Amino acid sequence: MPGFTAPKKKSKSKNNKNTETVAEQNVETTEHGTKLPSKAKTRTYFYKIDESIVSGVENGSPESIKLAVSKLRKSDGEYAENEKVLMNVAAEIMHMVWPSEKTNWETFDEIEDNSYTGSINSAKNGIFDSSTGNVDFLSTTLPILVILTQNISPNVYEQCEPSVQAALELNPDSLLINYLAGILYKQEGDYPNAEKYLQLAYEKSSNVLEVILAYSDVLVLNKKAAVAFQVIASVPAEYDEDILVLKERAKVSFVNKDYSSAEKYVAKVLQKTPNDLDFLLFRAKIFIEKKDYIHAVSLLDMYARQNDTNVDYLILRAKVQLDWSKNTNAATETVEKALRLYPENEELLMLATRISSVTDSPVAGKYADELASYVLKANPDNKEALIYAMEGLIQRENWNEAYKLSSQLILNEAASEEVILNHVRICTQLKKYTEALETATNAYRRNPENEIIMQAYVIAYCSVNSNEEALNLINGFITASSSKMKSYLYYQRSFLQHTEEAALADLRSSLIANPRNSDSLFRLYEIYYEKEDYRKAQYYLRQVVAINPNDSSIRKLNEALTQLVK
Repeated sequence: MPGFTAPKKKSKSKNNKNTETVAEQNVETTEHGTKLPSKAKTRTYFYKIDESIVSGVENGSPESIKLAVSKLRKSDGEYAENEKVLMNVAAEIMHMVWPSEKTNWETFDEIEDNSYTGSINSAKNGIFDSSTGNVDFLSTTLPILVILTQNISPNVYEQCEPSVQAALELNPDSLLINYLAGILYKQEGDYPNAEKYLQLAYEKSSNVLEVILAYSDVLVLNKKAAVAFQVIASVPAEYDEDILVLKERAKVSFVNKDYSSAEKYVAKVLQKTPNDLDFLLFRAKIFIEKKDYIHAVSLLDMYARQNDTNVDYLILRAKVQLDWSKNTNAATETVEKALRLYPENEELLMLATRISSVTDSPVAGKYADELASYVLKANPDNKEALIYAMEGLIQRENWNEAYKLSSQLILNEAASEEVILNHVRICTQLKKYTEALETATNAYRRNPENEIIMQAYVIAYCSVNSNEEALNLINGFITASSSKMKSYLYYQRSFLQHTEEAALADLRSSLIANPRNSDSLFRLYEIYYEKEDYRKAQYYLRQVVAINPNDSSIRKLNEALTQLVK
């Protein structure tokens, strides 16, 4: 982006004083403890300058600043000291806040040091200057520019917040202070407040690049991907190839699951900055979402040569090991290494929870429900964590605790069909048959075509009705069902048969309809195991292992059976 290159004259003074005394300075204190000019009319350092010019700089938008400076500029080049200060302040705001904008007016070094330019110089050095006296809007606001500098300590944000609120009270319509408020709250992690102020800034100046980028970014953080897409689309055409715009469009496309567009923008970023490791990793992340694991692994290997302890890298590496290589041991090792380095990272904890849920094994010594509890302490409404916790409790057959979580999840009107099915299963295990049937019936009435809901309905119906009624229900569904659903129905019907021969016939029909129905294969294993026909039992159990290679409990059964067959 273009920097500030306006010519400057040589400095003559190093005094840290205003060159014009402020007259009639009445001061009051806000609820935030910050001193402000009183509501009574005050005369500040800039009181001799046309009010519209000062207001234009205080508004802080690129357009209002340029207009203010155009009014202030003089053909003879003779400026009063406060006019020089105001032109310098205007230029610094443009340079620090709106670096994408060009400035074309002269600035001055040969002015005495004053609180306005002094606070700007302090901000550039990462220091919040609290000695400005807060005598007017600019003296209150300019120290806040420190939040735009790199690598400042967290306590600086705390120091800035009272001044932000004080400046907002003085001039709530200023684009500058609304933008700075949004940036401050974003840096502090208060994304709802950040969105509030950045939305106001965007409504005031929807064509300012920095406002668009900041507002879009905080919308993504607040999981408002669709709105972010509309905002980033408003970038003026002249900035289409700007690298910050390309980066933001890549992020917005990704969260909107438009992975092809995201990859296109990331590729452009890497063409401009091939050593950008963050976007090299981002490209790997996109490939993983597209299930293009070969290219993803290649990029991860490249990244690992520079940094193999980054948390995002470790998460992506574990995902590849889990989803592509199907190597749960390697994925577990990677996640456990990452947890030692980043024990509170929510995404990492969620991945550990998922691995434990899939494998029915502990990760870092904890099962899925225990791992999910760490996430839920910080974010009690994390639906994904609640689901993994419930699934972990189901695997460990802790039905009472699983019921507490499923009851919480089922209250959501948008509860998924998997949540409904699990709740019905838990209810039947706890002999809450009436609740199971009521839940399943209501869901089935709303969505009779959904096969997972149909499964839940069959389970609940069979739990409260006679074998004959249950058989009639299943037989009525079989004819018009898909192959996958037929396989499930035959499996369920096998439990209702009065003879082993009929049950085995149903299980064979189930496998004809869907040879990968692991439930039917496992039931055949159980039947032949009970009959002590261990070789046939092993034949079916091995198929279950092949379909569910990550399930440690199934692998343990197979290992035990292998020893028995020997």
